Amino acid sequence: MKAPALMITCEHASNAVPDFVLRAFRDSKIPDDVLASHRAYDIGAYKVFSNLVKRLKPDFHCSSRFSRLVVDMNRSATNKTFFSEFTVGLPNTVKSHMMSLWEKYREKIESFVAGIIPPNARKNEKNAPKEAPLKVIHLGIHSFTPILNGVERDADVGILYDPSRPAEVKIAQTLIQNIHERAPRLKIRKNYPYLGKSDGLTTTLRQKFGPSYAGLEIEINQKLLDF
Repeated sequence: MKAPALMITCEHASNAVPDFVLRAFRDSKIPDDVLASHRAYDIGAYKVFSNLVKRLKPDFHCSSRFSRLVVDMNRSATNKTFFSEFTVGLPNTVKSHMMSLWEKYREKIESFVAGIIPPNARKNEKNAPKEAPLKVIHLGIHSFTPILNGVERDADVGILYDPSRPAEVKIAQTLIQNIHERAPRLKIRKNYPYLGKSDGLTTTLRQKFGPSYAGLEIEINQKLLDF
């Protein structure tokens, strides 16, 4: 049986703001200190992503080019945080342009997965066999701030996945084992600091492509990363 295709993405790779957004700001803009913070992007994540791409040579990879404070590539368009507090009040024409950035990013990813998983293999989760042939493994690379709202995050690495999906459970266990073999002192937690089945790119792809797709997010504590 052919091995599953490997896809690696990085949704919050950059803190850049497009020129058309900068021109749309009038009385206010995104403060420089905010753009430099974890609120604007996943600090250090792009470096990890780049290293993994070089080492693993995935079948497909891509990363975002703009800050999540412009539009969040890892949220559905109906999510209340899709636009940030800095961009939600911009004119609809500008927001429509920002929306197109999100659409183009998602289209690249979905086009790759659709080329691997044909329509007849995209069975509904409830009707699919428990051990459906796995065709795509997706690793989303993220990072998290060590302290949020004054509370220290109690993990070095988080592996996010949907516990109801056997393939993702198995891959998560393999990832944890491999990380521990290389760095036994690291504290690794499952579905922390976020839940793997919350709104995000992996959740959308699960719904569209069924159990032939397995999507996991790797969350790395920024205190471990050399920026």
